[in-house]
Amino acid sequence: DATDATDATDATPAPRPRARRLVGTVLPAVLVLGALAGGLGFIKTTVDGADRTVRTTVWTKTITQPDNDPAGDFVKGRTDTELSRKLLPVPGGYSLGPDVQGYGNAGYGNEGYGNDGELTGKQATALMKSEGKGLSGPLRRALNKEIDKLGIKGIAVRSYEAGTVDLVAEVYLMRTENRQFLRSWYATETDWPGARKGPKIEGHRKAECFLAPKTGGESDLDSMRCVAYDGDLAVTLLASGVKPFDSSAAAELMKEQLDHIASPGRYV
Repeated sequence: DATDATDATDATPAPRPRARRLVGTVLPAVLVLGALAGGLGFIKTTVDGADRTVRTTVWTKTITQPDNDPAGDFVKGRTDTELSRKLLPVPGGYSLGPDVQGYGNAGYGNEGYGNDGELTGKQATALMKSEGKGLSGPLRRALNKEIDKLGIKGIAVRSYEAGTVDLVAEVYLMRTENRQFLRSWYATETDWPGARKGPKIEGHRKAECFLAPKTGGESDLDSMRCVAYDGDLAVTLLASGVKPFDSSAAAELMKEQLDHIASPGRYV
């Protein structure tokens, strides 16, 4: 019956629009959630084990040189790829921070990733697609097609910690050939219900910072997220620290990162 066939077709939900919406969920989950949890966990462990009776450096980390690292000054961060050179070299008052979490679920593990690493476009795309496990077959295939359209060319990350270890930050750079997606991504990331407005990033109109929404429970920790885009790059900074949280220091780190993208020679 033609009418029944038409009704059956109309009753079947189209997977493509939903897949597009899911892309907006998958990417923040990959870039943000694991990293933020890792930074807060590191800070909490450090604070809980610290002697609060004296003002001193809470924790000192010995930085070892990575094997076969071609970077001239590994303490400032690797420079062996085009994308890694876009990351801000470790500035004065900071060192490379704790290992970045959140990339193990795609089967790549954390080996060689540590606190200063990179995923190729192929690896980053596979990581995003892995977040679609458990979806129905048609929806998963539609999601994968939408992810392929993003044209992800790579993701690089570097972590930083302040000298007193009361501030930890992670900076993510994602390069994509789909600039329309970058604008949509930025609009989504700057719409964070309940978040508190953070400091402005001087000289960068396409950059915003947000402090995490207040929670009902007591906590010694606070966090902030900054997002921006520049050319074919999406930039995310995640910072966490003890209260009173130094949001201005985190915002300055974001500004230096964006300035470095614009004028890398100033920071070499």
